[in-house]
Amino acid sequence: MPTRTVETYERYEPLEATKPELAVSVPATVLPAHIVKRGDVVGITSTNFARRRTRTVTTGAGFATNSNTGEVEDASIFVAGDEIRKLDGTVIGTVLAVTAITIVLTANAAVAVAAGQAVIAAGGAHTAKGLAGKTTDGTTESTIDVYIAGIFDESRLRGLDATAKQELGGASVAGGIFKL
Repeated sequence: MPTRTVETYERYEPLEATKPELAVSVPATVLPAHIVKRGDVVGITSTNFARRRTRTVTTGAGFATNSNTGEVEDASIFVAGDEIRKLDGTVIGTVLAVTAITIVLTANAAVAVAAGQAVIAAGGAHTAKGLAGKTTDGTTESTIDVYIAGIFDESRLRGLDATAKQELGGASVAGGIFKL
């Protein structure tokens, strides 16, 4: 008799490097259109919804006032409708679409931004608040666990740069471990 696979799951890889019982998480709601993967650094919006932390760095030519596109390290953290700003709050433009490293704006960039400069999305999610404990595909509103304390395998975390570590109050320690 033939069999069929009803549902498959990816292999579970714990984020915790050691002592999972010490990890502390809180629930957070992710709105549709926002894809969050397990291990992502999470920010909380001004309306109290979780999403991937919306801070990245410009690359290539950055943004120019005569163009509606700009290059960044990771454009996938933004979604259509996000208002992109420099760290000082200066508006660059509104996102129309993104690819892996390119942001397409609805109009030409309002200001030039050189390569190596940090850019954020308005709305508060640019500040790291925790680590996603669950993946959501962005098709519906979902609840995820957000780790706010624990001992994690740093190689399984995405978006954990020096500023995220500082905002989380965490530290990288020996053995590839991030202590939060």
